Amino acid sequence: MKFYLTTENITKLKRSFLNLKLFSIIYVPEILEQYGYTYSTIDEYGSFIVSSNIEAMIRLQSKSKRIRGIIYSNPSITEEILPNLFEMLNKNKLISEIVLLDDSNIPKLKYLYPYFNEIVFFPSIKKIRLIEAKSIEELSGHTLNLRKL
Repeated sequence: MKFYLTTENITKLKRSFLNLKLFSIIYVPEILEQYGYTYSTIDEYGSFIVSSNIEAMIRLQSKSKRIRGIIYSNPSITEEILPNLFEMLNKNKLISEIVLLDDSNIPKLKYLYPYFNEIVFFPSIKKIRLIEAKSIEELSGHTLNLRKL
């Protein structure tokens, strides 16, 4: 099962991809709102609770036979968050790949590219299936030598 990481919101995902019912979407602002937090008001305790909830969701959804992948949407993803996220995902034996999902026209996450082996782009013209999305290798015509944390 692939784990997709993006900063885009659910609306952009729904406008871009056809088969989202086959994917589980973890939208961090929604989870923060459930616990009464925002990015500016969350404290250390709240961060622990939210992280534990996200980890439990990933564990549960990765075991699902119906779901083909998990999309993790966090508008404030940073390089500091990646080591903890990668560590948690590497413990989950059902997650086979971690993929960065970015916009090809206006890349917002270029600073994160070195941390991923696969980078996939949102379609620019029409809705497609997520598995049909073009990777950076297909667009550039050469293989990238990317590293992981």
